[in-house]
Amino acid sequence: MRLSSSHDSRVSPSLHVFEQEGGWHWGITVPRSAGSGFKVVAYSEKTFIDEAEAHREGNRALARFADVPAVSHERQ
Repeated sequence: MRLSSSHDSRVSPSLHVFEQEGGWHWGITVPRSAGSGFKVVAYSEKTFIDEAEAHREGNRALARFADVPAVSHERQ
């Protein structure tokens, strides 16, 4: 799992699962603090065979992501 260096723990992260280049991936986003839209704060580097597997791994990452303080994300 890749993490952004500027995760803000005050906002609710959202999981997104999508198909790209013949495989499934997940990403975690948060609303942008300024302006509109969303910022990707974590994503899968692995390509998953099916959507269900990407959802399972994405949900695991989302749970871990929510448990890690923002300060430790800034170190990565």
